[in-house]
Amino acid sequence: MIHAYVLIQCEPTRVQELMQELPNMELEGSVIKQCHVVTGQYDLIAFVESPDLQSLGN
Repeated sequence: MIHAYVLIQCEPTRVQELMQELPNMELEGSVIKQCHVVTGQYDLIAFVESPDLQSLGN
């Protein structure tokens, strides 16, 4: 199992919406386990669990 942090930029008006949608979302085998709002260049950081590197890249 691979764990990764994914940095996300989004429209400021969508931050709260994405905070509701992203946790536990499954994307081709990878699962977004947690999502946090941050300040600076990125708006969100997602903690992702994936079975392998190829699935993480998809």
